[in-house]
Amino acid sequence: MMASAAGASESGDSARPSGRSTATVRVEPASSGGGVRVSIEGDLIADSIGGARETLEKALPAKSSGVGAIELDLTKCTELDASGVSLAVFLYRLAKSRGTEFRVVGADGDRKLLVDLALRGQDPVAPLPPIGLVRQVGSASINVAASVIDLVRFIGELSIVSMQVARNPRLLRVRDTIAGMSRHGTDAVPVVSLLGLLIGTIIAFQTFDPMAKYGAKLQVADVVAISIVRELGPLITAIILAGRSGSAFAAEIGTMKVTQELDALRTFGIDAVRFLVIPRILAVVLVTPLLSVYATLLGVAGGFLILGPEGFTLAQYLDEVRGALDIGDFLQGLAKAAVFALLVGAIGCLAGMRTGQGPGAVGLSTTRAVVAGIVAIVVADAVLGSFFYALGI
Repeated sequence: MMASAAGASESGDSARPSGRSTATVRVEPASSGGGVRVSIEGDLIADSIGGARETLEKALPAKSSGVGAIELDLTKCTELDASGVSLAVFLYRLAKSRGTEFRVVGADGDRKLLVDLALRGQDPVAPLPPIGLVRQVGSASINVAASVIDLVRFIGELSIVSMQVARNPRLLRVRDTIAGMSRHGTDAVPVVSLLGLLIGTIIAFQTFDPMAKYGAKLQVADVVAISIVRELGPLITAIILAGRSGSAFAAEIGTMKVTQELDALRTFGIDAVRFLVIPRILAVVLVTPLLSVYATLLGVAGGFLILGPEGFTLAQYLDEVRGALDIGDFLQGLAKAAVFALLVGAIGCLAGMRTGQGPGAVGLSTTRAVVAGIVAIVVADAVLGSFFYALGI
């Protein structure tokens, strides 16, 4: 079995256009193993690859003929470029599809390197097996456990650094702390005002008709006061904090991690936790309870917007609110707000310091900070609610 052809459109040399490169392809049985040898003579470059490929496809035996190994002989190939090496890729894929071996002979030096680079990554990649439900649940559980361990470890590190700062207050970056209080406290007043007022109004509006059926219209003030002071005031403030401050912490510190500013701080012997984390967390822990009190006051005022038009005076409303609450309810709301602020600040800073490399690393850290912060708020709220209930507060 033998076939030969020129890379030009005509078979004779005299008919080829002047100056055009040609390649002759010979397909013949291999000397051993029952395979096929493809020999190339001439220049296997962009000008000749088209005709050589067409001739090769016609001359190769069909799959049903049981061809053994395919061998490409480049001994007589005078010139080879990136276009010409595609012939080796074609033969390699053909051999793999037929389950046979592919060899290249007569290539050394730069030519061998060019062929090896062209064949690299041509092996088909088997698709990964589907992940079962049990494995997904197990993997998610392991990730959650690892995240909780990292958070506990990070809070422990924060505690150690905080004690060092308490012993030596000059280590605290007071100017950055005050700037953080302004950015995460004062700048959040408009959105806290809007949500606090609307939440109180919505609760009063939704409970007024059911309470009116039992002649307890004024007791709507009790529902609004208890739900806002104990629960919704701190909770809404903390969720706003997670969306604004937690994401900001993760983005700021994550960007510093990607740009290797954290490595520069360590090179100069500066503790990144004391330099970056402590001022941010201290700022949010100080301003979040104040924002919670402000949101609570507006939420209670929002309840009067519904009861006032129904004929109840402000004095009646305030008397009912004072009768429904005590100092324990107020302190409970403050404690929740402080704990929520600590969790959101720690999670945001930890997400920033755990930022990886790549263009999407900062965005991924920011998303994780917000989601983990909100989940931590809800879990902590449930734990604290059970704790205060057990204490009878």
